[in-house]
Amino acid sequence: MHTIQTVQPRPELRQYVRCFAHREMMCADETFDLSFIASLEPILSFNLADREVMECDGGESHRVPPFHVLGPQSHMTRCAHFTGRVVDFGIFLTPLAPLQLFRVPPSVLVDNDLDGEDLCGKGSRELLSRLADARSFAERVIVAEQYLLPFALGHSKRSYVMDSAAYLVRHRGSVPIKELANRSSMSLRQYERRFVEEIGMSPKRFARISRFQMALDAKRMASNPSWLEVAHKLEYYDQMHMVDDFHALGSGAPGQVMQQSGDLQPWSLASATAVNVRPAAKVMTFVPRRSEAS
Repeated sequence: MHTIQTVQPRPELRQYVRCFAHREMMCADETFDLSFIASLEPILSFNLADREVMECDGGESHRVPPFHVLGPQSHMTRCAHFTGRVVDFGIFLTPLAPLQLFRVPPSVLVDNDLDGEDLCGKGSRELLSRLADARSFAERVIVAEQYLLPFALGHSKRSYVMDSAAYLVRHRGSVPIKELANRSSMSLRQYERRFVEEIGMSPKRFARISRFQMALDAKRMASNPSWLEVAHKLEYYDQMHMVDDFHALGSGAPGQVMQQSGDLQPWSLASATAVNVRPAAKVMTFVPRRSEAS
């Protein structure tokens, strides 16, 4: 049995938290492999039972700490291997939340995973302990919200470049980069350089990943739209341009990436009014593949 529960945060946290998620499964004699596709959202992940092994590009691997952070991914860079009993609690942050909550620039986290204490400090040990002691997903959400609220109240301000990144996300990555540069009173080259310094990737790639994620969400949340309809809704030049993005950012065709990315996009399932549970009939094995970064 493989279940994922998701819920949106309380209103005061929605600028910073996409959703809370809880994964539980038993990997008896098999390994559950999850490839991390391109994504803008950092994930705070708490392993409350057996911990996964993270395999990075180049074949290096390590067992993740009980609390670890997966940063935004500019392309498929790593794969997690799960064995034994898996009980995970995840906090899916919005793209700029690490800076606003923890004073950590997004560029530090891109294509990276690290010990959660490095991001949140020693206070995160108590958070991990309280999450482990909680008896249900609902209790863990309350614990996480109590921990995050003081950070939200003392949040730091965003720069123009970061505001423009948020604007790109809200507009599905379809805003011309030159327009954002003009609004900032910077040359295009200046703006692109500042964007890379602050966000950790080029504005073009940031916009491309944003639209890629929106395409997956649009397919999940609407009632049986065709991929052609999704491409049209998100203003792709044509369906093949969307397919090219899926191969570059998810290393597969749209349907294949859709099937493999459920654990990485639980916000597609989150409801503002109730906890949703997505049961899986069987444990699916995801085969890691590599993709080229443009």
